[in-house]
Formats: sequence, C-alpha cells, structure tokens
Amino acid sequence: MSEGIALAVALSTRLAPRVALELALDRSTVDRSDQYLLWVGRLLPKLGRFLEDARGVHDIRLVATRDVAAWVDAPLPSGVRPSVATRHNRRSAASAGFRLLRELGLMDHDPTLDLDLPLRGRGRQTRPLTDSEVEAGRAASLRTLSESRLPAVWALAEATATTHEIPRVRTGDVDLDSGTVRLSGSAKTQPRTAELTAWGVNAITARLEALAAQNMSLTYQGKGSARSMQASSSAALAKTLREAGLRTDPSVKPESVRAWAGLRVWMQTGLIETAARALGCTSLDTAVTVIGYEWAEGA
Repeated sequence: MSEGIALAVALSTRLAPRVALELALDRSTVDRSDQYLLWVGRLLPKLGRFLEDARGVHDIRLVATRDVAAWVDAPLPSGVRPSVATRHNRRSAASAGFRLLRELGLMDHDPTLDLDLPLRGRGRQTRPLTDSEVEAGRAASLRTLSESRLPAVWALAEATATTHEIPRVRTGDVDLDSGTVRLSGSAKTQPRTAELTAWGVNAITARLEALAAQNMSLTYQGKGSARSMQASSSAALAKTLREAGLRTDPSVKPESVRAWAGLRVWMQTGLIETAARALGCTSLDTAVTVIGYEWAEGA
C-alpha cells in the first residue's frame, strides 16, 4: 500500500480492522525474517476478518480486550478448541500487529495488554515476563532509596545476561555513553556486547556511584565458587520477583527476565537470528526455546 493511501486511511473517520492490519502487515515486511512474515502474514488477516465479521468492529481504534480475547479463544476451522500454545501465539501476533499500528500513529492503546491466558506447559517451562511484569520487577528492586545491587542485577538480566554472567560483569565492562555492557559468555552462551535498557542505564549508573571503585564485580562481593556466584544472582532475581508478587506463577523464574529481553528483540526486529545473537545463543532452536515461541503451532 502506498504512503498516500496509508495517509488517507489514517485520516479517514473510520479505520477498518482489515485495512489497518494490512497496513501493519506491510510495515512488518521491512527487514523481517521469512519465519516472522509467515507467522504474521497468516494470523493478522484472520484477526482482521474476525473483528469485522464475528465481532462487528468496524474501526480498529475501537477494538477492546474482549474482542481480541474472543479471537484468541475461537475454535479452529475444524471446530476443535485451540491449544494453549495456539492461543498464546494468537495473542503474540495480535500484540505485534497493534504495536506496529501504534508505531504508525493509527492506534493509541494495546487491547492485548490485559489479556490473561493459562500457563504454557502447565508451569513446567520458563516463560518470558510481560512488559507490565518487568515494570513491577523494576519497582520491587528499588525497595529503598539506598538499594543499588538488586536494581543492577535486574538491569543486567534485562540486557540478556544469564545468572552465570551477571556476577562476572565488572565495573570496567560498562559503557554508559553507549548504554552497553560486555558479557563474558558461558558454556552455553557466547561473549557479546549487550544493550542496557534506558531504565537499566540509570540502575547501573546508581550502582557505579554506590561502589565508587574500579575493576570489581557490579553485583557480587567475595571470592566464592562459580556455583555460589551464580546462586547469588539467581537468589537476587528470585527475591525481586517474589517482592513484585510474580512468584505465584510457577513458570516465572529468574530466567524469565532474560527471556523477556530476547522476546523483545525478536518482536522489534522479526529476526530470530538477531534475537539469538542478543541472547548469545549458539543455535536458533535454543533462542526459540528461550523466548518461548513455538513456530509449529497453528492459527
């Protein structure tokens, strides 16, 4: 669709879901992987048709959470109830579409934000946090005005660091000017330069000011074993998750923060290869497992 048509649509009094989601699909074709395009291209048109035909929604800006929930839970063409994985994939596709529409200035809300679903894998697997859960974790890490270690641990996890890598990050590994941190890698991850979130930059800045020392671990004191160092980081993340009220979900674990970071990269780029590099994964299959997406699930 040309820019002129897109502008005309944006300025119209009513923005039909099919047309709006076609715009989102056009937007998603820029620098996206074939896997991403297959996924989005299959699901977004179905969502547009469902909103208009089954829900009677004829303006995308009027879509409510209940409308998206109805699509997420809608039976498959065979009449079979969708699996939990399929419902999660539908919600993820809808979220991606609405995010693209917000970037285009065609929507100002996310109707998937309050859409809750049953756990994948009955709680056995680790799932990524949601954006709102990350916000809750950030707040919980700042228990007191003087607290700097827990926010720093959380910030490094937001930058894709594993619990093995977190205690090995030293003050000299941080570049506040570029908002990046060097991660050492491990037996399962590659060494890499990772991007801190904007919140993470502030948290790490506060930690550096609190330490007022050079070439020391940002988050671990002492000379413990590799196992105790990793356990310390896991405990710090678990503590923050617990204080944020998130540990009641058995699929939320310390690795969920890093999984959120990887999923965020994939949602922004549509490239599982980019997410794998950000996570330091040595294979695409590992990256897919970390971010919790199941390519084979249907619509």
